Amino acid sequence: MTGYIRLILAIIVLLSHVGVTIKGLNPGVIAVVIFYMLAGGVVSHLWQEVVPGGKGKLCRFYKDRVLRIYPLYLYVTTLTLLFVVVTGYGAPYFSPTAVINNILIIPLNYYMLLDNAILTDPSWWLIPQSWSLGAELQAYILLPFMLLYKRLKIAVFIVSFMVYTLANLGVINTDYFGYRLIPGVMFIFILGGMIRQTQVTQKGWEWLIVLFIAVIAQYGLLAYNNAFTHPYTQETLIGLIIGTPLLLLAGKVQFKLPLNNMAGSLSYGAFLSHFLVIWALDYSQLVAKDSMLYHLVVVVVAVLIAYSGIQFIKLKVIKARRLKDLK
Repeated sequence: MTGYIRLILAIIVLLSHVGVTIKGLNPGVIAVVIFYMLAGGVVSHLWQEVVPGGKGKLCRFYKDRVLRIYPLYLYVTTLTLLFVVVTGYGAPYFSPTAVINNILIIPLNYYMLLDNAILTDPSWWLIPQSWSLGAELQAYILLPFMLLYKRLKIAVFIVSFMVYTLANLGVINTDYFGYRLIPGVMFIFILGGMIRQTQVTQKGWEWLIVLFIAVIAQYGLLAYNNAFTHPYTQETLIGLIIGTPLLLLAGKVQFKLPLNNMAGSLSYGAFLSHFLVIWALDYSQLVAKDSMLYHLVVVVVAVLIAYSGIQFIKLKVIKARRLKDLK
């Protein structure tokens, strides 16, 4: 079921980038928060149930995440690079630092501090939404240590939630620390792992209930004081309020939906490729913007690029890994 949830979330992010809003709110932000929670659950599952233990477990885990993230990312990056070079779209300028930052991904999360732009008009890096992928990679690096050391997990969770709360109150930059940078969102990844562990062990419900009440209370307090004036505060809280029960219920589903794994694989490729489609349509002027046809074309072409990435890249990586394991 989670594969379909991922695909729906990716399409929501895509639609938010072509101007779709819900009563003035950005649905893509809500989707990204739930993506963070899903990522935390994946780490918990991999670390405790999939990656073999013993010496080298940490390296095996990191290798798994690199092979999950980078092949498709580099595939879409290459396609985007070919597009901007051939068409000149966005007046690209390839400074060495920006190129390296685009390849490494993590620096893209710090775009407010680092100049990662390849396109100069508009000023964007090759995959604009990959700033969130940079946050996710940082979470992948940190989460295994929090699964090993419970006190560290609790301490980081509390500090991160405090940073997030201060951001929502406008004490620190709300956009950066309440949505983008790892100090303010790390607790969301940990929460996803807590949900996964609760489903497996049937323990820890009290912590989830306490956190859920705290989030509801924060939302209610801000709503009562008409304080949703800072960017994305309302959306991130809604993401937590929707995402927590959604993932708990998804974990209770016993039957497997057909093509669930394919839907999950398509979600990542569609998430990565949709700005390429948006730029290509902007350059070609083939479809009128803000039309239903435009939205449909962006979704369909992004999914087709994702499918090509699965066929040409992901399946070959999986096959190569299996052959190596057999040797």
